[in-house]
Amino acid sequence: MKKIYTSILAAVTGMLTMMAQDPISEGVMGVATVAGETQTAPDSVAVEVPVQEIPLWKQKLYYGYNFDIYFHHDSKTDKKENGWSIAFTPEIGWKLKERIYLGLRFGGAYSDTYTTTNYIKDDGTKYEESIRVMHGSWEAAPYVRYRMKTLFNDKVGIWLEAHLYAGMEFPRVKDGVVTGTDYDGLRHSVTYGCQVSPVITYRFNRKSTFQIFFSIMSFGYSGTTRFYEDAVTGDRHKEYSNDIIIFSGKLKNLLVSQFTPGMYGLKFGVQKNF
Repeated sequence: MKKIYTSILAAVTGMLTMMAQDPISEGVMGVATVAGETQTAPDSVAVEVPVQEIPLWKQKLYYGYNFDIYFHHDSKTDKKENGWSIAFTPEIGWKLKERIYLGLRFGGAYSDTYTTTNYIKDDGTKYEESIRVMHGSWEAAPYVRYRMKTLFNDKVGIWLEAHLYAGMEFPRVKDGVVTGTDYDGLRHSVTYGCQVSPVITYRFNRKSTFQIFFSIMSFGYSGTTRFYEDAVTGDRHKEYSNDIIIFSGKLKNLLVSQFTPGMYGLKFGVQKNF
């Protein structure tokens, strides 16, 4: 009888020992003591289980904020233009697949441009006119992004992004003469188009990713509809223009012979997971 009690006590002790062990945190195979003998489960494996399961929507949904800072200095034979702009565009997106993201950016921008134009009168004398224009604008841009390659243990990602965009601009002449310029009677403009450009990201951790946009390497299509109003009659009319973007409009100016280089800008942002 004493041997039976001893065997039962050993079995209970072995079960308690097995329950107290944590093979996952210890990183070893499951070990149990049964009836005084040490046994190793042949199929037991150390499995990493997260402390708290992350919901699917937190794995898929993300948000972010981007900044576009731009300075330029363009000069022709008879015109010089200096200006700057800054834009803030929050975004929200969904990780459709491991390599494919869908998202939407929306936000606004502010710019200040100073233009000086030289004229020659019929008698050969020269005179100069200047105008300073401030722009306020907003834009919405749905996009799809595809990850082409990762580097440095998936820390760095190289993406190709395509997006559509549409927005409105509201120019306001601050100083100078309006008559005879592009802003004579201009009320507002509507902009629209599509663009494809590379993006490089750097992942700090699961929740934060830094991104840089290379708009100077983009291509696509852009269009503008300007709405004018006659100062005398009050009549309104439209003017259309469009352009094929081989590079971005900012870089393209540098490739035209009558312009001298003098622009620089940066568009960057941060994506955040929940």
